[in-house]
Amino acid sequence: MFLWQMKTPPDRSGIIFEVGGQLEARDRQKNWYAATIEKIDYDKEQVLIHYRQWSRRHDEWFHWNSPYLRPLERVSLRRQGLNPPQSPPVHHLYLHLCLHLVLAVDL
Repeated sequence: MFLWQMKTPPDRSGIIFEVGGQLEARDRQKNWYAATIEKIDYDKEQVLIHYRQWSRRHDEWFHWNSPYLRPLERVSLRRQGLNPPQSPPVHHLYLHLCLHLVLAVDL
């Protein structure tokens, strides 16, 4: 009996594996660029990447588990000189809670 099962791209945070999906890809010279998914080959588990603002002759196939693909957000954060949002340190939360407890007792 032959069972055909379509392969599906991995669930990678920040990357949506669909034609037109936006991400960042590393080229052969080890530079990261904003890119778009142009095609998906489900049999070979690959995506064709087009580097934005570059000629299509530079398009490359990547395995969809490649470490040379990452979410696009890093590019825009780097351009703005920002870091990803972080949780406040635990000690700040603790001090905030203690202050509320002290104020509640004084009432």
